[in-house]
Amino acid sequence: MNNNEILYVLGTKAQFIKSKFILENLIKNDFKVFILDTGQHKEITSSELNYFRNNYEYISISDNKKNISSIFSMIIWFTKVIFSNNKIDNLTEAKYCLIHGDTISTLIGLLIGKKNNLEVVHIESGLRSYNWFKPFPEEIIRTIVTRYSDILSIDSKEAESNVSKYQSKKKIIRLPRNTIYDSVVMTLTDEKPVEKDNLVVTIHRTENIYNKKRLKSLVNLLIKLKNENLYSEIEWYCHDITINALERNNLITILNNNDVHLKKLILHDDFINKIYSSKAVITDGGSIAEECSIMNLRTVIWRDVVENKEYLNNNMLLSKYNHDEIVYFLNEISDSNKVSLDEISPSQQFVEQLMSI
Repeated sequence: MNNNEILYVLGTKAQFIKSKFILENLIKNDFKVFILDTGQHKEITSSELNYFRNNYEYISISDNKKNISSIFSMIIWFTKVIFSNNKIDNLTEAKYCLIHGDTISTLIGLLIGKKNNLEVVHIESGLRSYNWFKPFPEEIIRTIVTRYSDILSIDSKEAESNVSKYQSKKKIIRLPRNTIYDSVVMTLTDEKPVEKDNLVVTIHRTENIYNKKRLKSLVNLLIKLKNENLYSEIEWYCHDITINALERNNLITILNNNDVHLKKLILHDDFINKIYSSKAVITDGGSIAEECSIMNLRTVIWRDVVENKEYLNNNMLLSKYNHDEIVYFLNEISDSNKVSLDEISPSQQFVEQLMSI
């Protein structure tokens, strides 16, 4: 590959965590990496970017200083970004624009890549639920981005099947597993953290936060689990958007009175060690669910559908919001944690295949 500059569009914290070791491998292979920050998770990703010790060029296209934490602020932010001049003058030798996943920032990245005449590489492409409104708007965004990207990076048999119609039209990067594997195994300390009898919770998806019935149902479930003494402690790590929803529905006092502890988000490395030492996890995040699958943790997925079913194992429950099934599942004896650390890095394989292209 003759071009030694590459653009990466930064959106959410989860997208960055899945891309972090791709960027590290690009830097090791003497690429000049430009990280273009959309500002979607401004506060969270600013701390995570310290990992690279300034071995990259930083570009910001948003003037917001805080995370996007409401639908109204997202509309304002998206409108400003999409109608601003996104032509990047200092990209003189870049050929590729890397984007990830299925968020609003992914769609913005596609438009920026096309506007700057770059070949767009869609990481974690091909996942589908085949229901336009579950999850919304992620299903629509991923479908659009997959269609208009130039290179698709897939990491499952299901994704391979879903992009089969593009086989003759687009270049495909095939990985044996999701790049989040690297973030898990690189984060875990050599010595396993002391196991605790606690439950870790993290919920932030639109279909759960803005659905009053589901939000109250979750709160009632956590109170039930605490009152039945299944866990010595319940810790709920909250995005801004989650705190806002709990406040709006007057649920924070109820949680505090029932000894469910609300926590601020912590750095990814710390969070991985936190959930690895826990007894169980409840989450609606696809990235966190996949991390839990790698670590073989007892995990309840607070959703009724997931796009990628390949990471589901005997220790994972797609709950469909059924309290009885969740309680029964959490009362079962779980398999012990066991993480395989000897597999080849999918992030490294991604960079090797991109260089061969």
